[in-house]
Amino acid sequence: MIVNTLAGREGFQGIGRGITERGKNRTDLSVLEKKGYLRRSHGGAVLPSSAVSFLREPGIHERAHFKEKQAITEAALRYVESYDTILLDNGTTITAFASALAASPLNGLTVYSNDLNGMQILETKENFELHLIGGRIRSGFHYTYGTQVLEELRGYHFRKLFLATSALSKDGLTTANSDLCKVKQAMIAASEQVILLADSSKIGEIGFQKFADLSDIDIFITDSGITDAERKKLQKQISEVVIA
Repeated sequence: MIVNTLAGREGFQGIGRGITERGKNRTDLSVLEKKGYLRRSHGGAVLPSSAVSFLREPGIHERAHFKEKQAITEAALRYVESYDTILLDNGTTITAFASALAASPLNGLTVYSNDLNGMQILETKENFELHLIGGRIRSGFHYTYGTQVLEELRGYHFRKLFLATSALSKDGLTTANSDLCKVKQAMIAASEQVILLADSSKIGEIGFQKFADLSDIDIFITDSGITDAERKKLQKQISEVVIA
């Protein structure tokens, strides 16, 4: 719930009547609204865009390589312009990128994605047009997949795809899940420019199933943990390697 999301965050002091829990007093939403922590809506309340930093995936700060992902996603903003139409992959790096987009001054973006967490974050931007690519939801992983997703992607052409991977090596990009592999392949096929966002811990790793060659990537944005040797090898097949 919103109050639990706000509780304990930097700058949130509470309102003196406690957090809403079973058996305790209800929090006065009107007071929170006056303090700028939320905006009242029909039947409840939502976080304002200024509070987007509070609306991240639960536990994202505790996930591995959060600082690296944050640097990568900030660098990725340079490749987005107001009124772009973009496609977002799924995963924790994409969720971090969604937070960066939502906190940015960009206007009028049209965003397609199968990532539930990322789309929830972007929902705080009233001038963004959001399209969730429908399909079966993979329990516990917060993304859609399956035949419906693949069929929908075949009908689109995107200028930019922001892609994630759990592993990349000289042999290409790999993932542990066959269904996810198919979705990523369909996303790449539907996109004019493929921008890979992955922290340096993924380099040299190999997953179960390959979904792309390195040459399928136009831009690779990673963190300063990449070695010179790794960068030089990757640049032989990827046009642009950006170190955030």
